Parts: sequence; structure tokens; C-alpha cells
Amino acid sequence: MRTPHPSEEVSRKRSCPTSEPVTVQLTSRPSGPKGYAKPPKEIKVGLPEGFSEVFIRDLQSALEHADHGFKSRYLKEQMLSKYCDSKTTPPSLRRAAAIDKWQRTELRNAKTNIRLMCLEPDFTWTSYPVFIRKIRSLVKRILGPLVLDEILTGLVHSNGASTRVKRHENAAVLKLMGEAHCSASARPYWDYAREDTMLDLQNVAGRESSELFTVPKSSEIDRVACKEPEVNMLLQRSVGKYIARRLRKIGIDLSDQTVNQRLASTAVRDGLATVDLSSASDSISKQLVQTLLPFEWWSLLDDLRVKSTIVKTSNSEELVELEMFSSMGNGFTFELESLLFYAITRVTAEVSSVSGRISVFGDDIIAPAGLIPRLIRVFSWFGFKTNAKKTFWTGAFRESCGKHYHGGRDVSPFFVRGEVSHLYDLVKTLNQVLEWDGRGWGFFLTPELMSFHLKYSQYVPEYLYGGVDPADNSCLVTGHAPRYRLIPKLKELARPEQAAYVHWFMARESTEEPLGVEPARAVAHKAVRMPRGWLTTWKPYLLR
Repeated sequence: MRTPHPSEEVSRKRSCPTSEPVTVQLTSRPSGPKGYAKPPKEIKVGLPEGFSEVFIRDLQSALEHADHGFKSRYLKEQMLSKYCDSKTTPPSLRRAAAIDKWQRTELRNAKTNIRLMCLEPDFTWTSYPVFIRKIRSLVKRILGPLVLDEILTGLVHSNGASTRVKRHENAAVLKLMGEAHCSASARPYWDYAREDTMLDLQNVAGRESSELFTVPKSSEIDRVACKEPEVNMLLQRSVGKYIARRLRKIGIDLSDQTVNQRLASTAVRDGLATVDLSSASDSISKQLVQTLLPFEWWSLLDDLRVKSTIVKTSNSEELVELEMFSSMGNGFTFELESLLFYAITRVTAEVSSVSGRISVFGDDIIAPAGLIPRLIRVFSWFGFKTNAKKTFWTGAFRESCGKHYHGGRDVSPFFVRGEVSHLYDLVKTLNQVLEWDGRGWGFFLTPELMSFHLKYSQYVPEYLYGGVDPADNSCLVTGHAPRYRLIPKLKELARPEQAAYVHWFMARESTEEPLGVEPARAVAHKAVRMPRGWLTTWKPYLLR
């Protein structure tokens, strides 16, 4: 079958994301006289109008010829499952669906709070008071004594959004200007933490509520998070980092997803299951945290969280008292949920006399397969809903932390999440196609996918050929020696010098890399030469 030259006009009925016909003129890029043209000082990264529809349709067509068994079927099912653009479900409907789901979760949290306060389950395999006592003991042992001087350290703002400052390249500095938002219950901790530091220069204004917002998640629904007062966020983040350090001492490293990924790859052989929970962070109820944490730790976290959030819809604004303990957006939610899920799973295994590896990364849980039916019941009692579509303890499939395995074989799909409208998008997707088809081999196994890659690589300037890693979207993996890579051309942002100096000083005192110390914004794109001597094992067109 002849591969169409990119200069040919393509006009077909597209199958995704809509069924309207589209016509786009695709033109090739001539090579320079010495192999490839040298990069200009400024590179235009936009692709022709209508390019994305043709590209996605051709990719789907090429994938029909891929014969990797389960791996191929799975990719076709998953590739566009997270696709969002103006032609899919409108943003307003995705947001409405997300808020509706969040409200239903809050109703469940209210029931959980009453249940945990007033009732005891009939766990025939253990005494409930003993079960709770064991979890509390393990949590206390992991957290250790509460020493504020060890916890409230490294206070450095991030560039994320707060109730007062929008997400911005300069947000970490802007948060140090004006009156910082802080809840009344968090104010004593802030006064203690900032004493004798440069943060003591800033005034504080009261703010008792967070603000709910949504971000794209899939083609049908958004994800809910909350903007918190920035002082609360700063203190919460310090607590979160402390919990992460304590978890690391028992082998749970929240900075490394590859532990769970490696365990998932051998899970079928080792008798392990992968568990995922629906709306996990939004399902951490107030009473659950009070039940499982030592009083002094619960008191600290309860003081640093906000107790209400503002929910805005198209025609209303409502202040909602929270039944959950903390949402995504709170600085310690991820670490807290990891701690709770580990402790619950570990103690359930102990009282059930089930041995085997246990690992958690947020709500990605790995546990012995024989424990899962009992663990699902325990999670349900504590208010968590197991995601049946992403929980696997029988059969050949396992999934954890973005890696997917079938019988121990890596079948992880790639996702086209939106329009392929920029050079970065094109390079990323072409590299993903190569990695998926040539995984474990280093070259294309499917002739049609190789032809697809050859065809669309002609829209990438040849000076960006020679990438060494398919995970890098700054240059295209072609098997050539490294040439150039595409990077943003940054313009340093103007910023108030006093606030910038305070942020720089505090960042130096932090144990982590400072965020936004040199705030800048991408205003254009340029190519820089890749270091000489870099090598790649990828030879895409070996079977050509």
C-alpha cells in the first residue's frame, strides 16, 4: 500500500473527534543543502488549521493494522478516552458533571461521619475496637511525636493558585505581596512559624473558606479541586512534606512512582493485586481522620484545613460546610491519604494473617490478592468506594501509577488528550507511537505505523531529528545522531524586588528546590544544540 506524500491534499470524513468532513493541505518541508536546514533564531510551532483531525484519523487507521493482541485492543479503547477539545462535551457540562459527582460524594461523606461516630461493623474476622486500636497505633508510630519546629519548616510558596492569587509564573512572589489569606484556626501556627523570619514582614487577612474549581479530566467530566488560603496552603504543604519523610522511613517513597509500577509488572506472578479508589481524596471524611489519627496530630491538621468552600455555578454561589476532611488543593491531602490507606491495608492484612508486599502511592494501592475482598469491605465501611474498573486481583491484568500490564507484559497505552495543534504535540505523539509499537525492540514492528511516522515526521524540522528518548517531546526520535531540541524562549517577568528577595531567601532556607525564584514566561521558541556524544538505542526504521 502506497503511503501518501504529505504534499497531497487529504479530504476524508473524520471518525474522531467529530463526523464532519475536513480538508487540509499538507505540505512537506525541504531539506537544507547539507542534510538539514539550520534552525532560525525563532521557531513557529503552530500547525496548519485542520491538521489535527487528519492526523488523528490517519493514526487510528494505521493502528488498525497493529497486531499486538491485547495491547492493540487496549490502546484502541483507551487512546481517546481523555480527549478534550471544543467539539467534545462542552466545558460547562464537564464542570457541572464534576460538581454533581462531588456533591454526591459529600452526601456519602455525611453518612460516613455519622456511621463512624455511632456504629460498629460486624467484622467476623476481628474485633472492631481492636482493629481501630491497631490502626491508630501504626499511624502514631509512623508519624512520631508532634514537634512543630521539625514540621513547620521550609516555608516556600509555589506558583499554584490560592484564594487571592491566580496560578501564574510569578505567583510564588505575588503571594508575598498584599495581605495574605489565612484562616483563624491556622493563624497561631503561622505566627509561630514566621517568627524571626522575613515572612514576618507580611500582613495577614482572614479567610475561612476555599473556592472550588475544576480542571479537565476526560472527554465527559472534569476533576474537582479547591483553591485554599495561601497561608493555610504553605503550612499544609510543610505538614505534607513531613508526613512524606516519615513514610519514607518505612519504605513508602511518595517521590517515586516506579516502585508501584515495578510491583504491578510482577503482580500476577507474585500474587498481588492493584487497587484504585474512586474520588479517594474527596472521600476522606472528618470523622475518619479523627478516629484514626492521634489527637495532637488530628488537632494540628484540623486547625490547618478550611472547613467550608465556595461553590460557584452558572447561576448561583453557595457556601458549603465540608463533610470531607481535605480536598485536592490542600497541601497535605496526598500524603494523608497515602498514610491512611497504608495503615488500613497493613492492619487488615495483619489481623487476617495474610502476608505479602503492600505499597501505596496516593490511592494507588498494591496488596496481596487474597486480601482484596476483605479490604474492599473495610474501605467501604470507612467511606471509600473501590473503582471496579481499575481494581484487579484476578485474571492477567494489573495497573498502577500509569503503567498497565497483562500477564506481566507492558501494555501501557498512550493518550491523545487534545488537538495536535503545535509542534510539541506532534513530536510527543509521534514519539509515543514509536515507543508503543517498538516497546522492548527499539524499532517499528508495524509497517503501517512506520509509514505513518515517516509521513508526519516531515512536519517536524529536520534539525529536531535525533532524539534519544521517546519521553522527550522536544526532539523527534528518528535514529539520527542528536541535533537540536526545541525549548521555550523565556522572558524574565518584572517582579517587586522586595517580595522576590524574600522568596529567594526563604527558598534558600528550604530543603527542596525553590519554585519560581527566577519567574519567566515563554514568549517564543528556539532550538538549542544537544550535547555531543549522546546515544540512543532506538532505530525506528530498522525493518524498512
